[in-house]
Amino acid sequence: MTARDLLAAALRRWYVVVLGAALTVGAFAVVQRQAPVFFTQYNIVIVGPSGEEHSNVLEHPRYGLQPLVGVISTDLNEGHPPLLTGDVDATMVGMGERAGVQVRVPNLGTQWRPLFSANYLDVQVAAATPEEVQALATETSARVAELLEQRQDELGVPTNLRALAVPSSEDPIVYPMAGSRSRALAATGLTGVMLTAALVFWLERWRPRRRPAPAPGAAPVAAAGRRALVRRRTRTEVLA
Repeated sequence: MTARDLLAAALRRWYVVVLGAALTVGAFAVVQRQAPVFFTQYNIVIVGPSGEEHSNVLEHPRYGLQPLVGVISTDLNEGHPPLLTGDVDATMVGMGERAGVQVRVPNLGTQWRPLFSANYLDVQVAAATPEEVQALATETSARVAELLEQRQDELGVPTNLRALAVPSSEDPIVYPMAGSRSRALAATGLTGVMLTAALVFWLERWRPRRRPAPAPGAAPVAAAGRRALVRRRTRTEVLA
């Protein structure tokens, strides 16, 4: 089907074009009124013990805090870690999440060669209002500290040798994320045009084809030919 054929089909199926335009305009209104998502991101640093009376065994690389950070992340996510990304700047909102909490160990390597050598947790919170984001951030920080204490209680770690969970900010900055409305409108319009064109093409493909009408002089000639082929029976044949 050429562009001229498609235009002719759209004129014949004008009601489909009107319906597609109405739905596309409705989608435009929804995109324009889309509320922003409020988001914050901060770190929870696992700090090792320190003091003059007792030496800090965590200073040795063999006793680093990286395994403990991974254990706390696994406990908090209940064994279901977030999606592995190759960029530490990737956000949960950028991956389509509009609400919730994501706690992960940042990947300092690549997607194909991950490296989890950080001694802190990357915390991301998204919600519909700034108040909800602040409440979820406070709750998450308290939950991390609680899980850290539980793990050290199970291992029988002395009080003077315990690690602590310290948030990078007690009041993290919350900011809205709305995306690009111009690109959203362009994508919505393009999708509406493509779906409308596809529906018109499908209706034209399944449209019943009409047989061409015979020429004006063809019918009498054909009828005469059929009469000539019929053998007339004589009266003698009928009486017999």
